[in-house]
Amino acid sequence: MSHPDTNRASSSLLRPREPLVGRLQRYWRDGGPWGWLNAMAVSVSLVLVLGLLSLLVVGSFSHFWPSRLVEVELTAQPGQSPTALTTTRGEPAADNRHLLGELMHEEMRRVASGEGDDARQQWWLLQTSSRDGAAASWQWLPETLLDRMTFPSQALMLEMRDGRTLYGMPRALSDPMTGEMDHTPDVGDGPVRPLSEDAEPLFARLKMIESERRQLQALRLDSEALSSRYQALQQSLESRRSATADGDPARTQEDAELEQQMQEELEEVRSAFIEREGQLSALRDALAGGQLLLGGNGGYEGRIALDDIRNAWRPNAMGFSGRLMMTFKRFRDFVAGAPTEGFGGVWPAIFGTVLMVVLMSIMVMPFGVMAALYLHEVAHQGRLTRLTRIALRNLAGVPSIVYGVFGLGFFVYGLGAGIDELFYSERLPTPTFGTGGILWASLTLALLTLPVVIVATEEGLARVPRRLREGALALGATRLETLKRVVIPAASPALMTGLILAVARAAGEVAPLMLVGVVKLAPDLPLDDSFPWLHLDRKFMHLGHQVYDLAFQSSDAFSSRPLVYATALVLVVVILCLNLSAIRLRHMLAQRYKGATE
Repeated sequence: MSHPDTNRASSSLLRPREPLVGRLQRYWRDGGPWGWLNAMAVSVSLVLVLGLLSLLVVGSFSHFWPSRLVEVELTAQPGQSPTALTTTRGEPAADNRHLLGELMHEEMRRVASGEGDDARQQWWLLQTSSRDGAAASWQWLPETLLDRMTFPSQALMLEMRDGRTLYGMPRALSDPMTGEMDHTPDVGDGPVRPLSEDAEPLFARLKMIESERRQLQALRLDSEALSSRYQALQQSLESRRSATADGDPARTQEDAELEQQMQEELEEVRSAFIEREGQLSALRDALAGGQLLLGGNGGYEGRIALDDIRNAWRPNAMGFSGRLMMTFKRFRDFVAGAPTEGFGGVWPAIFGTVLMVVLMSIMVMPFGVMAALYLHEVAHQGRLTRLTRIALRNLAGVPSIVYGVFGLGFFVYGLGAGIDELFYSERLPTPTFGTGGILWASLTLALLTLPVVIVATEEGLARVPRRLREGALALGATRLETLKRVVIPAASPALMTGLILAVARAAGEVAPLMLVGVVKLAPDLPLDDSFPWLHLDRKFMHLGHQVYDLAFQSSDAFSSRPLVYATALVLVVVILCLNLSAIRLRHMLAQRYKGATE
């Protein structure tokens, strides 16, 4: 008797071999290639996302990381002198043989040789101190002009409040009492050394000035509060006196005493206000008196007001930990700082972006949910409803600039102008709501994302089982109660999906915002501590517009490139945080109503 395994093996050997074409057809029919294609698509997508984030991180890292400063000594070649060098702006280079700055880039160039053949030569891009109000000054140096490169430990890098960057060697510091320049300032402890060898007195003075600036800001706010209190008391006192002049019979001895108390309080507030103004004037004079003298070694030469310096450090004297701490400090100042004419920080842009997205979400979600409920639960499923759905899906593909033009014409010039005529006629011709503002920007983006919310909500409503509706109606619930207590809670994860898609699209839009309210530099935030606290008529700043402005409107594209990467990285992080918040809420709702749609 033969064994079964032996029979099976012999039968498989006798079976004719399947043709290659048949095996390929069965392979395709079983879906084998599609699994690999899907895996490849997911891998490519992950690589692209990681590549984008890596590009933004590495590109912005060069701006915040304190690079070493190099002192370049030039050597004249036959027929060429150092003074013949020009910057990338076409300006003549410094008239000396030394240059101090940062080496930003190097590249190989082809140059014509004497034999007629092209030779390759190395060129260096050196960023030197800003000149004539420019953000930076650049010089290309061939290797034939570089005699020697050194890295002086006492070289200073100064970030000015107007956006300039200066490099130089400290020479003297003004005396706080006399105002004369002192080459050996005394910090109190330790031996007295020249400022060119020890810059600690400079750093101590800068810390003191920063403290004085904070004190100045506090005094300014206190002075403004006293001024407002003084005006309010003066108006109240004048109104009481006018009532007395009209012969008000209700005037009593208590009213006279109250008026006297108000007069005394008014004098106290007036005296406190005069005292604050004196303190402010003294602090301003103290801040304006400090000066730093830089000179020599090819860096900036001249006097600088200490109050104009935002940051100062010696990159060549820092270790790795010091550079890392400085990088975090500069990035913190970039994220939390206020904008200036030289760019500064992006905190108002972050605040404006988040506030606009929140207002847009508050506006779009109720209308989107109500429209989806009507289309799916109330409207007759006929030709008109089908055409409405087709129109909504087509609206989702309309270019965003078209929505911006509609918002400018309808909201700004239509509704805004009408509001000004009805409620702010005394301010005309200066518009209040008849110009761009965060309200019109939020409404425009709400219209932009409305089709997305409607489609996502309607798809979620379609996944709610019919038995839930019928069960609620059978238990005596009305149609409104069924929608409110059964259908909408069961479809709430889909509502959050629509919100996530809306936030992802609206947060990065720039074109429509340029027409309805976004600006490069907004003097005030839309939200502050003055009534009515939320000022919907104010213009605002947006991270996407900051990226556009830096990339295409900057006068120095090379120096602003790292800021473009840094601002784009902050925008990606903000959108990611907003989406993660919505995803977390969607997960909580899905867990709460788990099983309702199964």
